[in-house]
Amino acid sequence: MYPEKFTLRIDPSLVYFFRFILEGYDNLFVLSTVDQRAGLVDVLAVKGSVNDLLFILRSLKSIIGLDCMDSRCNAWIMEQLLNP
Repeated sequence: MYPEKFTLRIDPSLVYFFRFILEGYDNLFVLSTVDQRAGLVDVLAVKGSVNDLLFILRSLKSIIGLDCMDSRCNAWIMEQLLNP
């Protein structure tokens, strides 16, 4: 089973908080920091868990400062978040 990778931009000061939340979903997601100063992160999601990731992102969008307009972010997941 190969994971799906999503690049996101969030508030840099909340990267650790977001990592903590994702770790609560045991073995479904792995977060790696791409650029800590910019808040750019990669989320690896186990196939079949993308809907769960969307639910989490929709729930935390304003809390973690998810930037849906950053061109470095994954276009598909941003479209899903902007058009639920």
